[in-house]
Amino acid sequence: MENLESLLETHHRDAFPAQKLKKCAEEFSRNGYLKFDMGELIPAQLFDQVIAESDQLLEEHSIRRDVQVASTGYSKRFMSNVTAQGIRDHGAIINALYKSPALRGLLGKIAGDKLADCWEEEHFLINKLEREGDTHGWHWGDYPYTVIWILEAPAIEHGGVLQCIPHTTWDKQNPQIDQYIVDNPIRSYYHVTGQAYFLKSDTTLHRVTPMKGEVPRIILNTCWASANDKREQVEHETMVAAFI
Repeated sequence: MENLESLLETHHRDAFPAQKLKKCAEEFSRNGYLKFDMGELIPAQLFDQVIAESDQLLEEHSIRRDVQVASTGYSKRFMSNVTAQGIRDHGAIINALYKSPALRGLLGKIAGDKLADCWEEEHFLINKLEREGDTHGWHWGDYPYTVIWILEAPAIEHGGVLQCIPHTTWDKQNPQIDQYIVDNPIRSYYHVTGQAYFLKSDTTLHRVTPMKGEVPRIILNTCWASANDKREQVEHETMVAAFI
């Protein structure tokens, strides 16, 4: 989308001057996490389009998931979602945003890396926590870079809070999640509708706390690999177990 690229390039030039970009990169390196307010990462009107497309996709193509994943210590994935293929087949703006060189370029400057496509089933997912106890339990990402777009957020007393332990390592045979929780401080972040956050997802152990009550928390998850990744093969058992 040529108009999308022009819009994003202009927006990023104005929203991220050199000094701010430097601070963003330092914070991301330090915490494995960086929050963007509404209208900061992308223009507010574009975010509204993402919300509208996601709402329609959820209404027409969502699938309920209630699973526990062995490679992350049997942590829970209780939610409804729309798969990457469902988004590609029935959406437009989300796929265009994922492919945007302008967006990848900005995120790459913050990460000090070059972003690339990951496995197509992990390009993007729409997730909706909506029932008492729904949660996205402790886990790491298969790939290093994730942006979570907060499409609808509950009040803080209803749960759905992001918790992170940065600079950790995922041993899929022995994840030791409880040991990481005991040994490290847990950083907690609350987000409101319209915000987004950038996560170093392969080295940040993270979860979303369980929902309290029948209230929705809706997010769009977009994920990228590193162009410098030397792995010959990436395993996807978490995605297959929870979302395929």
